[in-house]
Amino acid sequence: MTNIYFPLFIWLKQQRRVVGGMLLAIAITGCNNSGTSQVSSVNSPSVANISDTSSPTSSPVSPTPNTADSQMEQEAVKVIRDYYSAIAIRDYKQAYSTWSGDGAASQQSFEQFQQGFANTASVAVEVGEPGKLEGAAGSLYINIPVTVTAVTADGTPQRFRGSYVLRRVNNVPGSTPEQRQWHIYSAKLTKAN
Repeated sequence: MTNIYFPLFIWLKQQRRVVGGMLLAIAITGCNNSGTSQVSSVNSPSVANISDTSSPTSSPVSPTPNTADSQMEQEAVKVIRDYYSAIAIRDYKQAYSTWSGDGAASQQSFEQFQQGFANTASVAVEVGEPGKLEGAAGSLYINIPVTVTAVTADGTPQRFRGSYVLRRVNNVPGSTPEQRQWHIYSAKLTKAN
């Protein structure tokens, strides 16, 4: 956190006690400018099957004293799972719309996004423990670590590690239900050995 945001951080921390809101801090992970992102690496392979290798019976989020925070973290994790589920059933429009700006945050046209999965036979995603909720200027952000294993149509396995940053608008007067839903804001996934 930079010094310019420190007074805002202190004020928001004090407001937490008053309105029962969340502690907001500044920490946004942007897309890698070199083009190494979800769209350039994970999309390289079309998806026929997907499996979520995280345990369905255990919560992906550590218990926290603030159940509202825990619920929002779980909602964000669900977005990542739903994203890969949409890809698995080849509902690329649904997957594309998971990105902020009706897909614009993916930095691809819909056609490029869809074509990115043309050679994928299957994908498995492991979702790690989400980071803390952080925010600025009326929005919340959360970092969700993932490991993605893709298998191409010719049987070649590929593994990617990194994270997605999800964003949603705070529950402020005038915000719409759509704005208060988590969307993928950016991704930074790199090919692993």
